[in-house]
Amino acid sequence: MLSAITDYSSSSRGKWVVIVAWVLLAAVLIPLAPSLSDVVTNDSTTFLPDDAESTDVQTLIDERFPSSTTPAILVFYSEDGLTEEQRGFAETIGNWAQSDEAPKNIDRNGIVSIFTVPQAAEGLVSEDGTTMTMVIGVEGDPNSDEFLDTIETIRDQAAEAPEGLEVEVSGPGGLILDLISVFSQIDTFLTLVTAGLVLALLILIYRSPVIALVPLLAVGWVFMVIGAIAAVVAEQFDVVVTGQAQGIMTVLLFGAGTDYTLFISSRFREELRRHEDKHEAMRVSMRGVGGAVASSAGTVLVATLILTFAALRSTSALGPLLSIAIAVMLVAALTLVPALIVVLGRFAFWPSRPVYEGASAARASHESNGFWDRVASAVTGRPVAFLVTSVMIFGLMSLGMFGYRVTYDSISSLPEGTEARQGFEYLRESFPAGESAPLEVYVVLEDGASIYDNLEAIDAMTTLLAEYDGVASVESATAPLGSGGPVGVEQVAGAVQQVPDEIRQAIDEGSGERPREAEGGADPELAQAIGIYASTRSFVSQDSGVALFNVILEDSPYELEQIEGIESFREYARASADEAGLTGEVLVGGETATNFDTKEANDRDTVLIIPLVLLTIGVILGFLLRSVIAPIYLLFTIVLGYTATLGISVLIFNYVLDYDGVGSLIPLYLFVFTAALGIDYSIYLMTRIREETEHRPLDEGVRVALSRTGGVITSAGIILAGTFSALMILPLRDLFQLGLAVAIGVLLDTFITRTIMVPGIVLLLGRWNWWPSARFRSEGETSTARDHA
Repeated sequence: MLSAITDYSSSSRGKWVVIVAWVLLAAVLIPLAPSLSDVVTNDSTTFLPDDAESTDVQTLIDERFPSSTTPAILVFYSEDGLTEEQRGFAETIGNWAQSDEAPKNIDRNGIVSIFTVPQAAEGLVSEDGTTMTMVIGVEGDPNSDEFLDTIETIRDQAAEAPEGLEVEVSGPGGLILDLISVFSQIDTFLTLVTAGLVLALLILIYRSPVIALVPLLAVGWVFMVIGAIAAVVAEQFDVVVTGQAQGIMTVLLFGAGTDYTLFISSRFREELRRHEDKHEAMRVSMRGVGGAVASSAGTVLVATLILTFAALRSTSALGPLLSIAIAVMLVAALTLVPALIVVLGRFAFWPSRPVYEGASAARASHESNGFWDRVASAVTGRPVAFLVTSVMIFGLMSLGMFGYRVTYDSISSLPEGTEARQGFEYLRESFPAGESAPLEVYVVLEDGASIYDNLEAIDAMTTLLAEYDGVASVESATAPLGSGGPVGVEQVAGAVQQVPDEIRQAIDEGSGERPREAEGGADPELAQAIGIYASTRSFVSQDSGVALFNVILEDSPYELEQIEGIESFREYARASADEAGLTGEVLVGGETATNFDTKEANDRDTVLIIPLVLLTIGVILGFLLRSVIAPIYLLFTIVLGYTATLGISVLIFNYVLDYDGVGSLIPLYLFVFTAALGIDYSIYLMTRIREETEHRPLDEGVRVALSRTGGVITSAGIILAGTFSALMILPLRDLFQLGLAVAIGVLLDTFITRTIMVPGIVLLLGRWNWWPSARFRSEGETSTARDHA
């Protein structure tokens, strides 16, 4: 079947049919399908499993807080202390946000500052007077253009700050805008950089501008088709596509696609010296490497497809996206790539066109004293020394894993100088560290009970939550300015009684009429009551049946200790509700809780996916090599290479780049990519060893196989490492770390594992490499006959 496909794609008529078919496929799919960027989401709550408590929290918010806003926190900072003029500028922004000139999706009733809530001054201005905050709630989907445009508009207003005053628009609103701005680079910038890097490397390797363009043409073609297919799949089957997944797909496609093209073009150049007819040369080439390419792509496809079983949706989302990409690239590698190359023929390698030498002359060409022939001779001459040395080097590198520490701080993942990050850093320096991301405790009352009929119980729970170890303050409907603040249960209860029903209804519906009518005038006491009532609404659902408690931690909400303590806090929150007399469901959300649920899911995924990937790769290798022994030591090299890569990467992250830790998903992603991609080179090398040892002694066959594949494997490894290193241009810590770590892993695999370690083991095991296949028995019989002779 495989040979029939590649034979047709290499034929004089078939090559044109294949090219036309791919043109028609692209012409139909690309205009009709949605763009992949249109279905991308970066909402972390959608990444969690359905059974995670944070997922239930998000569902509750969507159902019971439909008009909830996303806060943009404006941070006003002056190193010498805020002056009256600078405070006046802050008031001007607040007045603008409440005016008709501001975007309509700003919640006029949800603006919290020392000008709208003077009683909150102690919590809004730092003790040293250098930092002040203002909260502006923005309605709507945070991923929508309207929301992002509003945050940009607020930043434009803040940019007019007087000299000496820094105004950073931060908080969740600013963070979302900065993250989306970074991911938007993936569509064009990352693709252009990756393509440019691949082109430069191919020209250096082949010293031919013609063949260097073939992978870019083929992969670019496939890239557009895959984007259309993936977008349709995402829409039809509700598959989550993240900006991170889109970036990984781009570099994986360019890396793997270029590797497959290299395998084919290198063998084609070799066969052009043996065969005068270019179609015959390609037919033989594809029969020689087609199986290896199909097995390599199949291994990556299955390994990425296994990610679909992950509980964490941000991980499982990689499965269908990457497997679609590799599946389409495999079809292209077996059809489009040989068709394009055979159309070009010997001109593909201009100006160094391979000359027809005849079969016997070409077979003798491996005797040349080229670089890889010398390397192969050295390795096969002293396999034990090289093997022991390489294992010791990997073992030493693996010790770096003891310095591994994980980080869940999404703020530090942004580049330094980003407005959201700078704002959060000012907040952390001047206020309790947990204020940037409070825990959110939701209590759903039973039987349609109202929060305003249970204010005493709400206040009791507020007090109990504030007593939990490590809590700095608690904000709730009875303490909207924080526990122990100027507004308490008595003031709230009085305000509820004093505010007329029609004004309460206007506030509940978010009409924005309340402030203008009440603050104008005639009754300051009523205006104050209205202000207090309005401040409680962000802690009460629209139907008044769900209470929200913002629990502000003393320490950073992103520290591992805080994250691991969520399970205990959830138990305490439920017990507190019972003790306070609030009967109903209690859910704990917020960023710290989301990170806990993420960690739990990721830990389960790691335990499941790594063994499954190893088992799958082992089975594929067993069928391909018809051996039980070879897959075992090849899997050993995968695991050892992974631990060495992670160890040396951790040392670089900790002591060279001074990161505060390693992104939580990096170890799992690193394993999947280094295992699935690295095994490509093992397959390519081992199939060539098997081919060469059919008519040569083992040591000679290994030497010839290593000599002839060393250049292409090294070239492929350098290009694959280069494509993943393109992720390092994106100013996001996790993608930078993944790109660097995978690049290191691929290079280690290319220059040590496949060049030294695998050939050394093959030579030491001898005929046992092929046990229990017929090759094992025939080599055993030959060896026995030779011994007797």
